[in-house]
Amino acid sequence: MTLIYLAIAWLVGIVSADYLALPTAIPPATAVVALLGAMSSWRKPRLRLAALMLCCAALGSWRYQASQANASSETLTQLVGQQQVQLLGVVQSDPKRTDEGQQVVLETQALHNGTQTQRISGLALLSLPPYPQYHYGQRILAVGEITTPRAAQRPGEFDYRAYLARKGIFVIMREPSIRPVPGISGNPLLRWLLGLRDYCKAVLLRELPEPQASIAIGVLLGLQSSIPDATYNTFSVTGTSHILVVSGWNFTIVAAGVAGLTARLRLGRSTAFWLAMAVLWGYAFFVGPTGTVLRAAIMASLVVLARTTNRQTEPWTLLGAACWALTLYDPNALWDLGFQLSALATASLFAFGKLVEAKLKLFPPLRWSALAWVTEALTATLAAQILALPVILYQFGNLSLIAPVANVMLVPVVPYTMLLSTIALVGGLIWLPLGKGLALGAWLPLTWLTKGAQLLAQVPGAAVQLPPFPLWLLLGYYAIVVGGWMWWRRFAA
Repeated sequence: MTLIYLAIAWLVGIVSADYLALPTAIPPATAVVALLGAMSSWRKPRLRLAALMLCCAALGSWRYQASQANASSETLTQLVGQQQVQLLGVVQSDPKRTDEGQQVVLETQALHNGTQTQRISGLALLSLPPYPQYHYGQRILAVGEITTPRAAQRPGEFDYRAYLARKGIFVIMREPSIRPVPGISGNPLLRWLLGLRDYCKAVLLRELPEPQASIAIGVLLGLQSSIPDATYNTFSVTGTSHILVVSGWNFTIVAAGVAGLTARLRLGRSTAFWLAMAVLWGYAFFVGPTGTVLRAAIMASLVVLARTTNRQTEPWTLLGAACWALTLYDPNALWDLGFQLSALATASLFAFGKLVEAKLKLFPPLRWSALAWVTEALTATLAAQILALPVILYQFGNLSLIAPVANVMLVPVVPYTMLLSTIALVGGLIWLPLGKGLALGAWLPLTWLTKGAQLLAQVPGAAVQLPPFPLWLLLGYYAIVVGGWMWWRRFAA
């Protein structure tokens, strides 16, 4: 449990640095003093733990300050208001695409001003039409006007400026004119993986009809840009939109598949471990290393490591280590909604999974072995919502009443969807007619997902829209739930 307390202290330190704006010298000084205090109280476990937690909180604050200093030093805000600014740079990451357009993060290298060229650094967000499509590592010249992102106009409103600032982006260019520049940059391996992903997307689109193809692309490749709005809305109404994104569930399936393969091939423990690591992280970079994907990959890697070393590692420890590692790499990931929901859902399963399962088994039909899959799906759905649902309601206000039924009907089909879609994709990569034949097997579970979501979304009262509520109410809910859980744990013990 010590690692959990230290991880929580680290996260608290990041949050405090964001809200308190501490002087730069305070976090490192506090960390040194706290570490000395921990060393001097080594024979007093509680005092030592408190000192180590203070040290971790200070280090978390220090790490966050360092990330913000690096970001703020590369701003382009001095160019705001100037017309026809010419920025030369490289597409920093895989662009986010929708039917309406694409968002390109440009890592600027130079500013062109007539015949003069000035070196400049920083990130700029380009809002562009859907075509032509741009790709990671591509060098371009963007010409247009630079503006600042829109800030929140009233309390509780989403602050787009602050959201982008945490990503190191302080300026926007809306529909600038783009001229490709010869040359290419970026990580060659990542560029190859993203190119392979786009090619796999094209293969699936040729093998399957719509919307089944788009669902397969979302489930397997983590790309939602091609999913029709009407289809996505049905999954959102039914509370099953998590199916359409790559999450910890996908990595669990991949890890299980690799484990089964290595066991069948009778590979050595070391070989099986490194093969699992290669597959998990290859898949992570293949679908795009977002905060949620990285957390899931780190969590899966720690589980594989624990099993390889035959250590009975507590799930809470794995979750704490995953969150710690991810925020150590990027402290701003803590404000990513996908990361928050993923971590909260996982913690909720750990905390309330057994309790929810026990309550469900009070109903005689759910005790039957034939309905074990129903009990498992309901347990996962209901338990995960205890901590994740309040954040969803706070951000979107959409409450799906049909979600428990929808998750029972749809979620168990996802592993078969991934397996059969993978088989169809591999067949299509070898020979397209072969892939089209194999895609018939994937069509059935994909149709089950799409038609099932459509039918359930049409149920009267499937979802309701709740009015906005203040942040203090959200925090109060978590205080009551966490306090009640800790009391229950103490009482149960």
